Amino acid sequence: MISIKSGLVRLWALLWLIVVVAPNKTEDHPPVSKRGGSKFILETIQTSCDHNFVEYFHKVPKTASLYTFRVVKLAPSFTIDIATRVQKTKRILYKVDNLDGCGFLKNPLLSRIFGPVYKRLVVNGSFFGCPIKPKVYFLKNEGTEAMLPAFQPPGRYQITMRVRMKESPDPFVMEMLWVYNVVRIK
Repeated sequence: MISIKSGLVRLWALLWLIVVVAPNKTEDHPPVSKRGGSKFILETIQTSCDHNFVEYFHKVPKTASLYTFRVVKLAPSFTIDIATRVQKTKRILYKVDNLDGCGFLKNPLLSRIFGPVYKRLVVNGSFFGCPIKPKVYFLKNEGTEAMLPAFQPPGRYQITMRVRMKESPDPFVMEMLWVYNVVRIK
């Protein structure tokens, strides 16, 4: 059984990876973040959606780190699944399943812990609340070097983040997949 403290540490690490390691790929050079003795190099970002609850989910053209999605049906509640895997073997390093999205959005303790990360995701202070109403939303996919951990071993990794709703028969309503490389600096 995972303790609450251990679970929060793991969730923080996963949210960090989503926000910081994956600041969007430019056409000329992949983004590189440095921390300690490591470089984190983003290789790809992929987004997808169910086209039922979420009509589209993609990068905004001609922007470095802005993504948009359109919710077309009221989302009374949702869960989040996050997994970090070794790219080659698909071995799971971190995994959080069925994180209560609405609970996360309204929990003051989690907001205090994850607030800085969450604030970097939202655009123009447009914080989410449940139920999530049908409209167009924006997310920033950027981070800061100060948040990078030094504990990630060298290798290629994949992070998958899925938003699920019990009202949807599909395996997810939104999904993001990041592939990144960690190399030691000599």
